Amino acid sequence: MSSELENNSRQQADEDVESQSREGFPFEPTPLTELELQNSDVPVDSYMEVPQGRHLGVFSTMVLFVARIVGSGIFATPSSIYVNCGGNPALYFGVWILAGIVAFAGLFVFLEYGSWLPRSGGRKNFLEQTYTKPKLMMSVTFVCFTVVTGFAMSNAIVFGKYFLYVFGFSDISTGFQSGASKYVSIAVILAAMLVHGLSVRVGIRIQNFLGGLKFGLIGLMCLIGIYSFFYKAPSGQEPASLKSQPFFAYQDKSVVTMSSLASAFLSAFFCFSGWDTVHAVASEVKNPIRTLKLAGTTSLFICFICYSMMNMAYVNVLSYEEIKKAGPLVGSVLFTKLFGKVIGSKLLSSSVALSTASNLLVVIYGLSRMNQESFREGYLPFSIPLASNWPWGSPFPSMLVCGGLTIIWLAILPSENSSFDYLVSMEGYGNQFFLLLVAIGLFIHRRKHRGQRPAIRASTVGTILMIFVSYYVLMAPFIGDQKRNRIGSLPPYQITSMLLIAVCFVFWLIKFVALPRAFHYMLEPSIRMLNDGLAVTVWEKKRL
Repeated sequence: MSSELENNSRQQADEDVESQSREGFPFEPTPLTELELQNSDVPVDSYMEVPQGRHLGVFSTMVLFVARIVGSGIFATPSSIYVNCGGNPALYFGVWILAGIVAFAGLFVFLEYGSWLPRSGGRKNFLEQTYTKPKLMMSVTFVCFTVVTGFAMSNAIVFGKYFLYVFGFSDISTGFQSGASKYVSIAVILAAMLVHGLSVRVGIRIQNFLGGLKFGLIGLMCLIGIYSFFYKAPSGQEPASLKSQPFFAYQDKSVVTMSSLASAFLSAFFCFSGWDTVHAVASEVKNPIRTLKLAGTTSLFICFICYSMMNMAYVNVLSYEEIKKAGPLVGSVLFTKLFGKVIGSKLLSSSVALSTASNLLVVIYGLSRMNQESFREGYLPFSIPLASNWPWGSPFPSMLVCGGLTIIWLAILPSENSSFDYLVSMEGYGNQFFLLLVAIGLFIHRRKHRGQRPAIRASTVGTILMIFVSYYVLMAPFIGDQKRNRIGSLPPYQITSMLLIAVCFVFWLIKFVALPRAFHYMLEPSIRMLNDGLAVTVWEKKRL
């Protein structure tokens, strides 16, 4: 049975992706085995493979890394980071360097985990393989949180603002322009869903093309950083931050608190986010252990260099007040000041919008695969139809979930610049909580597999640093004034994240603990195969 299943999986992976889900409505699963998942004789590699097959090489994986890392962040978050650092250049660069170091440490934590578990799912696999007690608590809580927070709002918001900025709209926080920015953001989400939903291969080609252009943008960012050293502001204009004050001086020390520094770090760390997401599609990567290590380390180093050059340009060209006033449009303000309204405002801002669109494609691609892996576990309602590759051979139902949530959040959030900062911090806070668990879990996983050595081993010092920084970032927002951490009637961002995690925990408690005990049944897993060759888990009630 096992041999036959393995042969079928390999054959299915080699077939044309476009024709796999057109043979019928794939939501009627057929039994594969009635054994419990943890005692199943079915090889893990067989039911963890995906019908798309392994089609991502080193370049495609680097595109995923770079396109995911370099998006809206470096062109939008420096304003809030610099303000939260009190306009102190030394503190500002210190935050960015720390974020880069922690990103490298985190990458190797994931690479080590990924060498143990080289399949799609990323941190979901790492957490559920490490925290096994209470039964299913970690798996269900993380899967629910992943689906509920699987949105791409920050990139969509920045794309909407830069897109309108290209056409001459500079004040996008009020009136008609505010509504137009939202509509553009929603439109680009729908376009990204269609690109990846209609065809896996065409979506990857478009993604690779835009990713290739992004490498050109990275080179341009480095040149801008070098050029900024020779820039001289016209007479009468306020001098740049780095040229008007000592390197260690503050512009406004009153705003610098533990909470503001934690928010600054979250925003900087958000700019490196992407090093941890490519593992979510590991089942589609050729030779994942080697490819992810090579592509991940190279991509993260390239991004760190170009970020350093861009940040140097910000403080070499713009004053503290200009950076503070610019908000998410700080990138375009820099380009306009350096190259004038025609080249700077139009051409380079168009490049930023294109970069953000490329990033958005990768985010939707990764989120849809992460959602699909979550739905394959069968914990959530309607998991079978949402996990399927129906109707065009791609996880389009999973895309509808992340795209729909993004559109809903875009519709209900206020339009002012602080909405962007709130979203970045809220996403980053929940991420940091689970990254802390992954980093601690690595030591637990090593102890469970004592005597075995993974193909890639993370630095123990780097992992401890990641734990320390994550703990600080999680605690700091609760210290000091909370007004800066909230927006409108919503609670502070850290409270919102923790409430979402708590709701997911309660879902596990009710479905897998309280209801089975109250009605005297137990939930048992069995593996089912969809018509497109995708294996899913179904939970069946068994009377006690």
